[in-house]
Amino acid sequence: MSSSSSTSRPTTRSGSRRRGARSSTPPRLLWNDYAIRPLIDTRALWREEKNLPDYDPSKPITRPLDPARADTIVHTAKGSVHCVCPVTGAQRGLAFQGFEADRNTLKYRCPAAADGLECQGQNACHQAGAVNPGEYGRIVRIKLDEHDRRIFAPTPHGRPSWQRGDNRRSALERINLPLDRHFGFEQHFIRGLAKMKTRVGLAIAVMMAMALGHIKQGSPSRCAH
Repeated sequence: MSSSSSTSRPTTRSGSRRRGARSSTPPRLLWNDYAIRPLIDTRALWREEKNLPDYDPSKPITRPLDPARADTIVHTAKGSVHCVCPVTGAQRGLAFQGFEADRNTLKYRCPAAADGLECQGQNACHQAGAVNPGEYGRIVRIKLDEHDRRIFAPTPHGRPSWQRGDNRRSALERINLPLDRHFGFEQHFIRGLAKMKTRVGLAIAVMMAMALGHIKQGSPSRCAH
C-alpha cells in the first residue's frame, strides 16, 4: 500500500485485488471506511449486448451513464467515459480532470473543449445534459455512491496512477511467491506474531542479499526467481 494526497482525507492508501472480485461492497468499504483506494482489474461484466442483432465485436460495449434520461454520455464496463455526438454519431473519450475527494466524485470534461476540437453536436449535447457551460465546455461529475464501485472507483481503471499501483501489486507478488514456496511460509508451524515477523524479516533479508549478489554478478534477471 502507498500513501497519496487527498483534499478531504489526511492519508489515503491504495490496495489491489485481482479481477475475480464480483461484489462492489468490498471496494465501497475500502474507500468509505478506510480511505484506501481499490485498484481492481475488472472483468467483462456485460454480456446481454452480445446477443443483440446490431452488436459489433470490434467496438467496446457501452451503456448510458444515466439510464433515466436521453443523454449523450456513455461508459464501458471498465469505467471509461465517452460522449456520443448527436449529429455525427462519433464517440470520444471524455478528458479526465481528477477525483474530487470532498465531493466523492470523478470529474470529466468535454473532449472538444479540452483538446480544442470541433464538435458539430456540441449545442445538442448541452441541451441533452440541461447545461450551459460556455467556452470551458461541459463538465460531467460521477458520484461514486450512485454507481457500481466495480466500474467507478477513486482511481479510474487504466489511468497512469492506476497502472503504477498495479505495478506495485505485481512487484509485491514477486516477493510473496518465493516467501510462500521457497522459504516455507505457505505451510509453516510458527506460532506467535513476534516469531513470524522475525522469520519473515530474516527471509526478506536473505532474498535482498541474493538479489544483490545476482546484480554484482551481472545477472539482474535472476533476481525475480
